[in-house]
Amino acid sequence: MLKKMRMLSDRRGAGRVDVDAQTTDRLVLAVVEGEAAPTATSADGTVDAEVAETLRLIASIRQVGASDTPLPEPSVDAIMGTLEREARGVPRQRPWREGLGMVSGFVACTLTLGSGLLLMGGTSYLGPPDSVATPVLAAAVASLAALASVLVHSQRRLLQPILPLLMLVTLGIGACAPMLPDTSTAEVEIDPSALTTFREGEELWGVRDIIESGEVIWVLTGAAPFLRAYDRSGRMLADFGRSGQGPGELRNPWILSAATSAGEVVAWDLATRRRSVFDATGNFVGSTPTAIARESVRANIRSVTFGDPFRVVEDDSGVWTASYPDGISRGDDFWKGKIMRYAHGDAEPVVVVDFSVDLPGAATRVPAMGLGPVPLWDGCADGVAAVLDPVDRSLHLYRPSGTKDRQIALPWTGRPLSYEERLGYVRAMMRHEMQGANVADDEIERAAADMLARAGNQLAAEAPLGIDVRCAPGRIWIREFDGSSHPLGYGRTWMTVAFDDAAPRFQKVVFPDGFTPYRLTDSVAIGVVTDSVELQRVAVVRLATVPPEPIPTLAGR
Repeated sequence: MLKKMRMLSDRRGAGRVDVDAQTTDRLVLAVVEGEAAPTATSADGTVDAEVAETLRLIASIRQVGASDTPLPEPSVDAIMGTLEREARGVPRQRPWREGLGMVSGFVACTLTLGSGLLLMGGTSYLGPPDSVATPVLAAAVASLAALASVLVHSQRRLLQPILPLLMLVTLGIGACAPMLPDTSTAEVEIDPSALTTFREGEELWGVRDIIESGEVIWVLTGAAPFLRAYDRSGRMLADFGRSGQGPGELRNPWILSAATSAGEVVAWDLATRRRSVFDATGNFVGSTPTAIARESVRANIRSVTFGDPFRVVEDDSGVWTASYPDGISRGDDFWKGKIMRYAHGDAEPVVVVDFSVDLPGAATRVPAMGLGPVPLWDGCADGVAAVLDPVDRSLHLYRPSGTKDRQIALPWTGRPLSYEERLGYVRAMMRHEMQGANVADDEIERAAADMLARAGNQLAAEAPLGIDVRCAPGRIWIREFDGSSHPLGYGRTWMTVAFDDAAPRFQKVVFPDGFTPYRLTDSVAIGVVTDSVELQRVAVVRLATVPPEPIPTLAGR
């Protein structure tokens, strides 16, 4: 009998947690040799089901002791389970408790691991694979962990569930802890297949601004007809805008803004200082004078520097613009400017930012004749102005009242300008000055090299941090300087700062070759594709696989 019970003990221990051999043997001897067994009836007359089950098993063991009949496998499991529980002093769990423990483990694993993976890995915003793979991966890993928890709980052991519980707590703490700023500078290159070019209508030249108003994409060029309207499929709806000073005519329009959700557009004319409104079919609605003053600006300023002296941004409550009281003839003059806020109906503006006083880099900058860093800004849809300090390498967000809402240190480091980049800028300036003159290319090349040698430190030594700033909901886009692509650095790469979370996130995005965005969101970029002879066509780049929807940008530039 004792030998048979020890064999049962060996079979039982082979598949589960080892049981102390001496404890089991003492229990078996006590049962076989007839020690007094506990009674199943308590003092109040109730019957304890656990004790009754134990007594039934003890009776079965004693009967087996006098027989050579082998026990069925279920009986072996039941007997050895009871012996182990008695040896360890662990009461048998009721079935409903086991089921509850299994369900609780499944839910805990799924919620904790799933949430943790989404929080830790669900921050990518570009490309269809990442947006789909993250929740799928989270669900798969959480399901596997939940299954493991169910299997552990089904073993009816006390200590084993503690290990997955500790693992879940650790993962939960790691997933829910505040994230450090993502200072990654890895580039995300957009595939050319994401680019859609509008082919209807003639090619454009000198595009100044693009917006979307309602379902209409508006394009402003520098020559009549100034305005063109497209639907989202690329079909041209209208082209209009005569040159002149009469009703509905334009002289020098630079900026567009969205008037209403019905597709109306506003053209800001710098020459007449008027704000003209047109409907989606090109009909003139009306015009109003603006209080925005335009100081003296060098005629070819866009060829000298990447700074934008004509930017205007309109929202529901007012207009953002920049003022340069001393005029602008070179890039360094931008540091003397101020961002002004005109509330609708008010003639006097509020000074939001004074670049020379409020930006830390103004005091430490080194004035340069060309390619020097200049402050850049844009108005955002959430009612703030974003200002880039390229010397301090920081981004500043201001409220309309002039209160600084936030300051973000940027992680991108500087680099020196190469000789080829400096020479390319000087060469481009000389070509522009000699435009129309019959000067051979080799003469321009020699003159540019000579001028660069004599310029010395009058040219910037370090590449600018950025050459353009564009707002999108929850994100700021900064165009990176690339002297190999254009003398003023207009390249394909944009640096992005996402500040919808407590900690800003940084990334670089490379657009398809030849594409320049004018309006940006996390899902769509609207701009132009420019060919080798400077002819342009409107184009749209999808940044993610999301359903088409109106782009929530602000108005003018």
